[in-house]
Amino acid sequence: MMVRDRDYRELLRELSGKNVLLWTCNTCARLSDQVGGEASAVRLSDALSKDGVNIVGILHTSASCLEAKVVSKYDAEMASKADVILSLTCDIGAYLAGKVFGLPVINPIITLGPGYIDRDGGLYVATTDGLCNMREYASERGMGQGPFI
Repeated sequence: MMVRDRDYRELLRELSGKNVLLWTCNTCARLSDQVGGEASAVRLSDALSKDGVNIVGILHTSASCLEAKVVSKYDAEMASKADVILSLTCDIGAYLAGKVFGLPVINPIITLGPGYIDRDGGLYVATTDGLCNMREYASERGMGQGPFI
């Protein structure tokens, strides 16, 4: 389960003047209240572009925690145009994107830990206190939920 560690304006300031390759995962990041995933990445890319950030491209995979999946999405042309990767993934997905693409990574996502989605769409995260509602857990700690845009 994942949440955001900053808001859109903070992210925009951090990316200002950089050529950005946007990387995301369509499994856990998408399922964690759409903090990531292709649709969220496209919306974020459009907003960042309108606010002056140069987005060189968007890449996504079904599981960014699997190195072979990341390698299969490697794009040398995009990598050569980018200064940094903006990763909307878990910590492992961000690490692997940096390793495979050979670029620094900005990951505005906090990986809370394992969790599950119940039949009604409720998100739960395993913590040292047991299973907690992810939205409540994040809200109590001032973490952002859902996609940036």
